[in-house]
Amino acid sequence: MRPLPKLLLACALLSACSGSAGDWRADAIAAAEARMRGLINDPAATFSHVDLTGDSATGQTCGVVISKVGIFTKEARFIVYIDNTAGPFVEPGLGSSMSQADFDWAWKNDCVNEGYKG
Repeated sequence: MRPLPKLLLACALLSACSGSAGDWRADAIAAAEARMRGLINDPAATFSHVDLTGDSATGQTCGVVISKVGIFTKEARFIVYIDNTAGPFVEPGLGSSMSQADFDWAWKNDCVNEGYKG
C-alpha cells in the first residue's frame, strides 16, 4: 500500500473511533436525564451544567436539575452512575433521602475529583 492510502485509512479509523466515543457520552447523558426525571417525578425537568466524568464503564453524569415544584422552581445537583452501582442521587429538597453532607461528599469525590467542569 502506498503512503497516502495508508494515511487516509489511519485517519478514517481514528475518525470512526472518536465519533463513537461521542455517541456513548451523549447516550449516557440522555439516560441520566431520563432517570432523574423519573426520580423526581417531573417529565418536564430541565438540566444545566451537565458533564460526564470517568469512562463508559464506571463513569457518572453530574449536573444540575431544574424542576417546578408547585409554584416554585427548584435547582439541585445530581449524580447518576453509569454502572448503576449506586444512586442516582439528587440533593435534598428534590426527593432525596440522602443528607446534604453525604451528597456533598459524593459530589466532591465522584464529580469534582473526577474532572467535573460544569
